[in-house]
Order: sequence, then C-alpha cells, then structure tokens
Amino acid sequence: MRRQLILVTALVALTGCVEATGGRSAQPSAAALAALPQGMNPGFLIRDSNGCWGLALEASATPTGIPLRDATGQQVCDGDAVT
Repeated sequence: MRRQLILVTALVALTGCVEATGGRSAQPSAAALAALPQGMNPGFLIRDSNGCWGLALEASATPTGIPLRDATGQQVCDGDAVT
C-alpha cells in the first residue's frame, strides 16, 4: 500500500490533473476498467467534462486526481463529454 501511495505521488508530480465534473457517479467504461491499475478499486475513477478518466487523489466536493493512462501511455477518454 505504501509503495502504491509513493508511486501515485510521483505520478502526480509528472502528469497533469483531472477535475471530476461527472463525479464518481458515472459508470466506468470498459476501457477505463481495463486501464485501472491491478488491485485498485474502481471507486477511485473520476471523469472530467471531456469524457476522460482519472484516478481520484482527494475526497472533496469536486475530486481531483491524475489522468488514467492505458498501456500505451495515452489518457483513457470515452469521447463523449459530460454534461
């Protein structure tokens, strides 16, 4: 667990930030679930207004986190914007 926390902290320093507008209520897509790190609960997934997924790092009214990336390093996006 501690190793995962250190890894996530390092990733935050190296990547952008995702701010959830769709919140955690949006159902994760198959692509988002496939890119989720092994052992991580899907409850950490958040989705922004562009339809792109991220991993929540803070529990606030508007959660923010790091972009969810697939095996090729591309951010996982569903292509439909959140309204």
